[in-house]
Amino acid sequence: MPFPKKRSPVQFSEQELLKLESIRKSRTEEKRRTLRASFLLDSLSGLSDEAIALHHHVSRSTVVLCIQKFLQFGLDAALGELPRPGKPRQLPDDAIAWIQHCACQKPKEVGYSYQLWTYKLLVAHIRQHCVAAGHPALLRLSRSKLHKILRQGELRPHKIRYYVEKRDSDFEHKMANVLHVTV
Repeated sequence: MPFPKKRSPVQFSEQELLKLESIRKSRTEEKRRTLRASFLLDSLSGLSDEAIALHHHVSRSTVVLCIQKFLQFGLDAALGELPRPGKPRQLPDDAIAWIQHCACQKPKEVGYSYQLWTYKLLVAHIRQHCVAAGHPALLRLSRSKLHKILRQGELRPHKIRYYVEKRDSDFEHKMANVLHVTV
């Protein structure tokens, strides 16, 4: 005996209907998205949740969850995944920006004898100065987390792509003569 429906029926706009049909027929779409599109289209045609579940070889609760997500959050949420609870972020955005700022400075500018940052040196520098900068969460910064942050920012402080060094003390004057600019 099918369960009576206690929710409002699903309704789609023309665009949503076309999108669901194309997802259902797609051969390159993820399997879970094609299944969810099928659940929603079968529900629109009047099938019960139990009949939809039997037809697609899934549990009834899977079908009910998909339809409830559609009714509550919309089509994109029903086809995709809702954010799940997890461990909260340990590093705020301003701390990450401060790390990237530190990596963009040369070690010589902050008092080290090195030309380039190493991960070990940069981690030590960040741990030493993070509390004064207002980011005490960075005291536990690991080398791998630093690498991840720098990779996301597309920073490579340990590598040089080009090197420009001002060696000539009369460079400014010579540049002005070449460019005919008065300084």
